[in-house]
Amino acid sequence: HRGGKGKIAVTTYDDDFIEKFFTSNTHDTLMFVTDRGQLYWLKVYRIPEGSRTAKGKAVVNLINLQQDEKIMAIIPTTDFEADKGLVFFTQNGIVKRTNLSEYSNIRSNGVRAINLDETDALVEAKIVKPDTKWLFVATKKGLCIRFKVEDAREIGRVARGVTAIKFKIEGDYVCGATTIEDENDELLMMSEKGLGKRTTASEYREQNRAGKGVISMKLTPKTGDVVGVVFVEEDKDLMCLTSIGKMIRVDMETIRKAGRNTSGVKIVNVEAKDKVVSIAKCQKEETPDEENGEEIDNTLGLE
Repeated sequence: HRGGKGKIAVTTYDDDFIEKFFTSNTHDTLMFVTDRGQLYWLKVYRIPEGSRTAKGKAVVNLINLQQDEKIMAIIPTTDFEADKGLVFFTQNGIVKRTNLSEYSNIRSNGVRAINLDETDALVEAKIVKPDTKWLFVATKKGLCIRFKVEDAREIGRVARGVTAIKFKIEGDYVCGATTIEDENDELLMMSEKGLGKRTTASEYREQNRAGKGVISMKLTPKTGDVVGVVFVEEDKDLMCLTSIGKMIRVDMETIRKAGRNTSGVKIVNVEAKDKVVSIAKCQKEETPDEENGEEIDNTLGLE
């Protein structure tokens, strides 16, 4: 129930935290999409079952990842019906939408989900449902674009994709992307120096795909560049990872709403030589609780 203390759900290593939490059946499928545009899938029943507090098994032992290949997205699905799709976003501003049914039978060594240029890398992958209305792409230099999902028409699995955003500033690149279902949905932006804000999706006017975008965050030397964007869920926390390896957890409910062309407010304190390098949503922080008269340790090892 809301306000309950709960129990430790899993023990993590000191430099680790829980980013994704799924409720699934044993015959559901998890799709893993990597920075190289490769997609692997794994049936849930192939994941070893552990106790409530067990640390779990490294994914590299369950799917055939290549050396230095990084998982950028994990997408659970019960079926591969044709009314759903997968959308992929790359660093160089490419977007690609493919029908989910094209990924229903994947080899153990994975398949190419998107053909990437040599200088490009996958940033994000999301599932597109029938009620998904817009795609949202944010760049490092504080620009963004919101366009109709239909503007990225469905194309085949081996295709490259189309332009999502054209960069105004030399050296700019996509740092985050998400899907939007309603104009009242909120998006959270974070900058390198720990400033952030929540902004309603409607403030980012709808444009045609391949536009140059609008300002998403007012950047100054005090803010640094944009680190990423996430869809706001008030029952989640925000985890910020810094360049020196600090993990800082923030309750999303405490972050103030602000307009599109603003810098936001200080969310986390970052030392002068440090900066936020990535953000992710995670489960609410466990509160130490007592079970059978014993206090359960908070084993998340967070700053």
